Formats: sequence, structure tokens, C-alpha cells
Amino acid sequence: MNPNDLADELEAQNYDYWLDLMLDNVPNDIDKREGSIIYDAVAPAAMVSAQQSLSLANILRETYIKTAQGEFLDYKAVEHGTSRYAATNTEVKARFNDDNGKPINVEVGDRFASIAESPIFYTVIKANDDGTAEMQAEEAGTSANSYLGQVLPVTPNDNLAWAEIVEITIPARDEENDDHLRARLLDHNTWVAYGGNVADYLDMTSKISDVGATQVYPVWDGPGTVKLVILNNDLMPASQTLIKKVKEKIDPEESTTQGYGLAPIDHQVTVAAPETFEVNIAMNVTIADSANIDTIRANIKASLEELFKSLRRDWSTIDSATGRGYSMTIYRSKILSRVMMLEGVANATMPRLNGKDEDLQLVFNNTASQLPVLGEVTING
Repeated sequence: MNPNDLADELEAQNYDYWLDLMLDNVPNDIDKREGSIIYDAVAPAAMVSAQQSLSLANILRETYIKTAQGEFLDYKAVEHGTSRYAATNTEVKARFNDDNGKPINVEVGDRFASIAESPIFYTVIKANDDGTAEMQAEEAGTSANSYLGQVLPVTPNDNLAWAEIVEITIPARDEENDDHLRARLLDHNTWVAYGGNVADYLDMTSKISDVGATQVYPVWDGPGTVKLVILNNDLMPASQTLIKKVKEKIDPEESTTQGYGLAPIDHQVTVAAPETFEVNIAMNVTIADSANIDTIRANIKASLEELFKSLRRDWSTIDSATGRGYSMTIYRSKILSRVMMLEGVANATMPRLNGKDEDLQLVFNNTASQLPVLGEVTING
């Protein structure tokens, strides 16, 4: 019996269980009916015993990583030398103009707000000389990851006529959930991070809050060289801002190979973003009589977007066949399977990917790393 089974058994020991057990130990020649003296005497004890059983089940579950939750799981993380990843703050690039449309400069610390019923507030963290600035959302989490457009000044500025967010430079992430933290803790002992090996670089980048995933290419350009290919928290190619930030933490440009960053001495680290690999999909679909083709097309597009998101979540997984390097294939059969599961789809043909009747093998090597992105979806039906 494992701990979870034992906890289930304890939870089954409810009020009725304990009451029946106690009454079964009372001689049958004594009145045990509800309202009798013996019944009224043991009923409170049965309730307390049931509460104790429930408490024991909870304690048992919170003792082990596989079943612990919330703050109890946080305590287990501390025992393993880590902690739950906190939510981060979105960083954006904004531009500012005066009444004549000419760029004007703002100052670090100036505050702005998005236009919405529940506005997002931003603070300038770096002011440039070209009428642009880098701002950070004041509230942690992903709520600011999708806002682009006009912002209004909170800090007074008489020269300002227009302010606009033009780019999400570093998307944020939400606080790590229990399932992700649990998986990370259980996987912690499957590899040893030491002395600049692959596991060590994965550990380094996992602690940088703005990095969503990393591929590591050791000795990619000769002895001592390491390439880190990174994604942001939206699992899309990292911006130049994020690439520079990671480079400065791992192996600062002005002191490369000198060991002033997280990288070991004599390691020359290159940080890059993957190239997007756009996949166009075309297929014939037969719909049910009661279905609407436009609705079916929209549902297919949404389902395929989810498929490609799942592919990007697996993008940094080490090839299980070799135990090193990376491998990913986009299978037409998986695309067909998802389409056939949608309501209103009666039949469908095997899809064509980028105009070819074959699965697509992504390229992962020292010079190129591809990230799958859904392109145009053509549904004939």
C-alpha cells in the first residue's frame, strides 16, 4: 500500500464508519438505536475520530512531494534547495511624441497607464535619447503580455502629446503552479548540474525568470564554446533585449571567458533565439449536415494552434532516444487526429504540410534551431 492509498483509506473512515464500529462492539442486548443512551454517548466520539482520520490523511498527503500542495509543497521545495518560481513583470518598449509628432524623452520613474476599465500601470525603467523608453508593468503576471497601444501619463508631462507601447520585449509569467513545481522537484535528481555541463546551463537559465525554455549546444564552435538558444515566457523566440539580459548574467560581453558571470572560467557563451519554422497546412474536410463550414474552419485553426503550443512546450526536451541533443517531427497523422475529433467534422484527408505529402522534421544543430509556428491553414470543404 502506497501513502496515497493509505490516505484514501483514512479518508474513508468517516463518521458513519466510526459510529458503526463503536456500536458493533456494544452487546446486542443493549439498546443501540438512535436516541438511546449508548448511541448518544458514542456519537460525539465517532465525530472526533472521523475528524482525526481526515487530519491524518491530510498530513500523510502533505508529507510527500507527489501529493503535497500549496504551502506544504513550498516547504518540500526548500528542502531540495529551490523554491516556487514567482510571477514576473512584463517589460515593454514605448515611444513618446509632442504635439508636432516629434520624439520627446521621458525620465526613469515616470508612470503610465493603459486605456481600459482596469488599467495596467507601467513604470519607466530605462529612458533612451530617441524618444523611446523601456517600461515595466507594475503588477506581476501575464495580464500585461498582450497589451499594445496608447498609454496615458500618470506622471505629469506638459510636453507629451502621445505615448504608445509598440513592443512587448520581455513577456511575463504567472506564479509557478503546483503541478509544474512538483514535476521539477521530482525530476531534480535525474541529472547532475556540475561544472558547466548541459544540466548546469539548464539550471542557470531556469533561474532567470524571463527565460521560458532553453536548448544547450556544447562545443558548438570549438572547445570551450557553448550556445544557449532561448525562448521567452510565451514560448516564442527571445527578443534582443532578453538575449542581452541573459548574456550579461551568464557570460558578460566585456569579460567573456573570464568567469565573471554564471558560466565557468574559459567558457565562451553565445546566446541566441531560434528561427521560426512556419508550417502551412492544407486539407479537405467533409462536414456534418448540421455544421457550419466557417465555424469548423475556426475550430480547426484554434485546435491546431493548441497543437503547436504543445510542440513548443516540448521544444527543449532532450531527445529520449539518444539522451542528448534535440529532435522534433510534425506528424500529419496527429494533425488529422485532432481535426477528426472536432464536433461537426465527418471526414478529412491527410493534410499537406508546406505543400508536401510528408511529415516535417525540424532542424536542431550547432548552426540552426527551428521553432514550429502555425502558418496559413487552408480548409477545403
